[in-house]
Amino acid sequence: MKNIEKVRSRLNRAISSGYSKSTILNISRHLDNLIVAHMKLNNKKRIS
Repeated sequence: MKNIEKVRSRLNRAISSGYSKSTILNISRHLDNLIVAHMKLNNKKRIS
């Protein structure tokens, strides 16, 4: 969960600093992947 918060913070800084769209998109994709992985992990815990 800490990784998600770090990447979310990095994304917010990139947006507010006016980074290129491709950089923002890459960070956003990385954040999405972390969130999906976290959700899958939580789902496995609930099923077990």
